Amino acid sequence: MRVHQQAAFVLLNRPYSESSWIVEIFSKEHGRLALMAKGARRIKSKLKGVLQPFQPLLVSWSGKGEIPTLIAAEINLDGFDLINNELTGDALVCGFYCNELLINLLHRHDPHTALFDDYVATVTALSQCQNNDQMGLVLRDFERSIVKETGYGFSFTKQADGKTEIQHDGYYRFQQGRGFIACSPLEKNAIFGRIIRSLSGHDETVLSALEMTQSKHLMRDILHQNLGYKKILSRELFFPRER
Repeated sequence: MRVHQQAAFVLLNRPYSESSWIVEIFSKEHGRLALMAKGARRIKSKLKGVLQPFQPLLVSWSGKGEIPTLIAAEINLDGFDLINNELTGDALVCGFYCNELLINLLHRHDPHTALFDDYVATVTALSQCQNNDQMGLVLRDFERSIVKETGYGFSFTKQADGKTEIQHDGYYRFQQGRGFIACSPLEKNAIFGRIIRSLSGHDETVLSALEMTQSKHLMRDILHQNLGYKKILSRELFFPRER
């Protein structure tokens, strides 16, 4: 099977031999997959400078099985306006965090076209962030998107019964596999309703610095339950300044 010129991003390069990489990519039409990039590690290889994270690419591959062979890759000059918006500093680490979520939460060969568009928007937004608070908001949006698109989604506006509204001034706890359940403000892990609703993507509530930290921890807890034993290494780069 041959697949030609698919819009994609490199998530991670793994050395395979002295001269080759196994490249984890996220493509719009084919989802996440691994490709054998033969000779890509050689000094004179044209692929070496192309197969880099956060560059919009057009990728072609051939073969069946778990790891097809990369045929060609080139920068997609028409698809996205990211070429001049390079990620640096904390924004770069945030980008690698998003890549790790995709690698650890997506099954290979499972298309997620809407999530691909969200990823493009996320990388673009990170490249334009002016401060850490803006980066945090961008990451919450992407975390919400990947939770929804990978089948772990639940409502951030209604309780676990699917009918009762989450009130801004109420308190709730998260129950895995169900969603949010009303609780006492004194209960361990109780979350203020306004924080939960702010994560819905449809609520314009402005959170305080403390509430933003709490929303970050809430999404981390939700993702942790989905990740299981898998560890997100890029988080350690933020210590002690986590996003």
